[in-house]
Amino acid sequence: MVSRREILKASGVGLTVGLAGCSGGRGTDDGGGETSTPEGGDDTGGGDTGDEDTSTPLPGEDVNVGAIYARGGLGDQSFSDAANRGIQRAAEEFGVSFENAEPQSTQEFNSFQERFARSTDPEYDLIVCVGFEHVSPLQENADTYSDQRWAQLDAVVDRSNVESWVYAEEQGSYLVGQSAAQLSTMEFDAGPGATDPSNTVLGFVGGAQAPVVQAFEAGYRAGAKSVDPAFDVRASYVGDFSSPGAAEETAQSMINEGADVLYHGAGAGGVGVFRAAQENGVLAFGADSRQSETVPDFADVILGSMIKGVETSAFRAVQHVVEDDFQGGNVFELGAGEGGFELVWSDTAGSDVPQAVKDAVIDTKEEIAAGNVEVPSTP
Repeated sequence: MVSRREILKASGVGLTVGLAGCSGGRGTDDGGGETSTPEGGDDTGGGDTGDEDTSTPLPGEDVNVGAIYARGGLGDQSFSDAANRGIQRAAEEFGVSFENAEPQSTQEFNSFQERFARSTDPEYDLIVCVGFEHVSPLQENADTYSDQRWAQLDAVVDRSNVESWVYAEEQGSYLVGQSAAQLSTMEFDAGPGATDPSNTVLGFVGGAQAPVVQAFEAGYRAGAKSVDPAFDVRASYVGDFSSPGAAEETAQSMINEGADVLYHGAGAGGVGVFRAAQENGVLAFGADSRQSETVPDFADVILGSMIKGVETSAFRAVQHVVEDDFQGGNVFELGAGEGGFELVWSDTAGSDVPQAVKDAVIDTKEEIAAGNVEVPSTP
């Protein structure tokens, strides 16, 4: 097994990450991929004032983090942005510096991983890989750069230098399905959207047809059928996480078939689902971020969002390094009661949801945490 330092010694050079699609900063990223890094050597404040800096240094000021997001990068108002919030929180609380990379193609997952791992200016104390598409290249890069610490979010990479963080998305989606079915069986309206108790059709729009997204579908379907086995959950996948147009067309076809509540696991494509809901007078649930806030133009039809613990895990992975408690080889499974997910009702359309429906979510989550409700992870 070859270590990073051995490779650098053999090559005689150290590579600095400096790609298009990379941006760096210390807690300055606004979630849209634009960051600013303080530059040294050019004091525009008039020179040394002579004042002694008496501030207490933060514990992570000597820690550098590289964050490589899901395909499409920041600004998805969903999954990658959630991870970015965790990185920013770590920067603010611990003082760590971070560099962002935003792959636009499958090939760039490997190239960004390699270039961060080979960098010596700075040398990254932790590289955070966001999303399941990192798994294949990381299995090799974790071996090649054996002294590099990695964190894999939303998938498992069985390597001694990788912390893996996974979430019970099927459990959170179960709560969404249960709530969607309950609302669909009653005469309910919020903003321009309304349900039709005469039908039993719901819709789910996924991105790539991968196990982690199919878990969304499985939980949503099981939750709906727990209310009434007659519910027909239509599900379709658009193939990626950055196609709002395709997601809108898919959602439209489901609405035409009678779906009055939609749910998505389509990343940035979720905007298309919300647009279809708004234009057709139905309702929807978001995913991974508080989407009634991240896409406020559609807040009047977004009942709530199923938020996975992506932000929490990104923060905790950095915290482990700052506190010298990195646990490579471990899989952190975040489920009910462990910060793995939360169904957060919106302050707009969600405020009209009957309290009985909201109370049922609380009760069911407790039952899941107690092991009294088993939720499938495959459709």
